[in-house]
Amino acid sequence: MNSKTSTAVSATKSSESKPIVIYGGPLFDGSAIFNDGAVYIRDSLVAAAGDEEYVFSQIPKTVDIEVYDTLGCLITPGLINLRSHFYRSFATGLGFHDDSKTFWQKYEQCIDDEMVQLAVLTGILNAVKSGVTTIFDMHSSPPAISKILDNISSVISRSGIQAVLACIVTETYGEDIFNRSVEENRRFIETVGEPDVRGTFGVHFIQSPSERALGVIKDVAGNSGFQIHLNHNEHLKALLDFGLVNAKSLISSHSGFTDNDIKQIVEHGANLVYTPETGLPPHQLTGEIKAGIGTGTHDNNLLHALRTEYDRLISAGNNQRDALAIIETLLLANTAIAQQFFPGKPGMLEKGVRADIAVFDYVPVTPINTDNYIQHLLLGMSHSRTKMVMTKGKFIYNDYTFLTLDDEIIIEESQKAARRLFNKFEKQ
Repeated sequence: MNSKTSTAVSATKSSESKPIVIYGGPLFDGSAIFNDGAVYIRDSLVAAAGDEEYVFSQIPKTVDIEVYDTLGCLITPGLINLRSHFYRSFATGLGFHDDSKTFWQKYEQCIDDEMVQLAVLTGILNAVKSGVTTIFDMHSSPPAISKILDNISSVISRSGIQAVLACIVTETYGEDIFNRSVEENRRFIETVGEPDVRGTFGVHFIQSPSERALGVIKDVAGNSGFQIHLNHNEHLKALLDFGLVNAKSLISSHSGFTDNDIKQIVEHGANLVYTPETGLPPHQLTGEIKAGIGTGTHDNNLLHALRTEYDRLISAGNNQRDALAIIETLLLANTAIAQQFFPGKPGMLEKGVRADIAVFDYVPVTPINTDNYIQHLLLGMSHSRTKMVMTKGKFIYNDYTFLTLDDEIIIEESQKAARRLFNKFEKQ
């Protein structure tokens, strides 16, 4: 990490703060709406959440508190993104491409350590401004594998968010890269020391995986979780045959799944991850399957991904009631899946949970309640940015200003890194 990048991720250190009450607007606590809502935070945890009058009644009169008035803006738990690719932050504007597989293979071979760190920082800036505080990321940088997850983990922890990381294992780049990627996942899963970061195995096979590759992954991965992306749904059978699908597996596919695939995913207790790039039939997003949603390529704006899926469902002929129900199901699954990896109930605001909170620059002008909250989320605030974000009870973004990251330095250095990447890409 160069000196400017180091400065960018440690520009402001949060000090110990007094208990704080966030109030003054509607609150969504993860399951219900409180029109006059409030959250009382103490020692990094939610001490009380719900109706404003109730929350203030829970504060001992002897406690010296700070208050944060949202001025009518909506208070929510930090959002959860189940599929991200931080390293792709510099792909925007990199020419037109007819074959996405060839494009990404070329892109991945151009990226180096410094580019990775800055791409992650750029992705975090976008995530925080979008209210996302928990991210599942699949990483690939064949020229930079050794300890790359440590580098990403360090940046994640300093920013204040939490993440589940994986280095993509693939046979695309040959045996040496395959073996080094397997080892990077194994090493990181066994040694990760950051409390806000978890490790999983990343699996992405463009062509049919070899039995040797599947056997190596099985031997090394054990019972760890998997972040899996399939280019062809028939690859699912190979993963199932080798026992690489379990309750901590998050699976997505470019080509979709058959109903029998969905049945097998359910039988193995695994999780389906939908992204706007991988449309699925509505009936596959309901029922017994635990199906959540991520943003996929380029950014971490979960609300935009949700709105994209909603519009797709409506365009496909679904009525609004059914489309909204599917979106709500996806959001609830995000919370349930994230809670398999982290304590503190990400996606919820209730007594005793980790205080990850977003205040969006959205003041509802029509009535908002538990029954119509999803409509406000999709049709009212899907293009809104946050005005405040806190994690573990500390501000990381307030009044549209980053407090743990220096966004000016990050943008300046990212522009330089992106130009280097573009030059390398064009010469290949």
